Amino acid sequence: MPETQAKNHHLIPQTYMTPWANHSGTLKVEFLSDPGNIVLRNKEKIAGITDYYSIQAGMPVCSKADTERIFSAVSNYHVKINGVPTTDTLKMNNNFHDFDNWEITRQSGSPVSKRHIKQEIKQVKIKDIETNWSIKYENNWSSVIQEIEKKVLNTTGDQIPPFQKEYLMKFFVALNWRGFHSNEHFENAYRKISALLFDDIDIPFGERDLPCLETAHDELRHDLLLRYYRQFLEDKGVIYEQVQKSLQYTGISFLISDGPTLFNASDSPSFVFKRNDGTNQGIMPITPRILLVQRKWSGQNDSFYIHHILDEEVQRYNAIIQGNAVSYIIHAN
Repeated sequence: MPETQAKNHHLIPQTYMTPWANHSGTLKVEFLSDPGNIVLRNKEKIAGITDYYSIQAGMPVCSKADTERIFSAVSNYHVKINGVPTTDTLKMNNNFHDFDNWEITRQSGSPVSKRHIKQEIKQVKIKDIETNWSIKYENNWSSVIQEIEKKVLNTTGDQIPPFQKEYLMKFFVALNWRGFHSNEHFENAYRKISALLFDDIDIPFGERDLPCLETAHDELRHDLLLRYYRQFLEDKGVIYEQVQKSLQYTGISFLISDGPTLFNASDSPSFVFKRNDGTNQGIMPITPRILLVQRKWSGQNDSFYIHHILDEEVQRYNAIIQGNAVSYIIHAN
């Protein structure tokens, strides 16, 4: 399977933002740092970070297969790390931060210029995460939206037979982990654990895996998330386990806005919030007219519930969406 060559990896998928965009892909965006000012932004140029999902030299997430690809540039040379010969590419990866002190020689024993080799190593970007996201989930989202609109908006009742439930749960849970602010339980646990493990350390700009990873805590968080994303795409790991629990214990309802107010979206497309009665509720705007609600499920009726809600309720949900955003809101109206 060929990997994507895309460099700008969207934390919020473009296909998710499309229902809020006009025909040219332009969104109405309100940044929380400038409340009340709505600006126009193209969906291609927002919510993206260059090579965010790419795996490269020095990352702890690297597997043996990854390091064999990454360090193929030295496969025909002799390498010594701390004076010890090695052909172990995992060891090379673990010591890549000290690459300038490696000894690299040809078979004849003559030294090799390491500058070119280092550039060649750093050019290797393994993009299976971004590729598999697209193939397994993002590429199907537009057709799933069409199916949702057809079945949800055209029914006259308050229940419909379930459809695409596993895919919808996977997409809901995946976006909850994938945004700029990841899953709430992960973020809370990571802050506590990382604070106990080590003091945070600023990383010089030229030594960062990505420009946005400014500290050691940022780098470790990113590495853990890449591990979880990879596992999820292989149907295993903590994100996949959350999907299975969601399928077992929760159901889906669709809330419909009949206007004039429509549902906004944000850079936290899927999240869980605590209701006034103390219960948790997951929500994900699907389109400006449709909001998906993850609700507690008894296991007795697997139907999807449909609710047309009053305009003040739409406004209340928009306030909740804004309250859970990290940096910006995408306006429907």
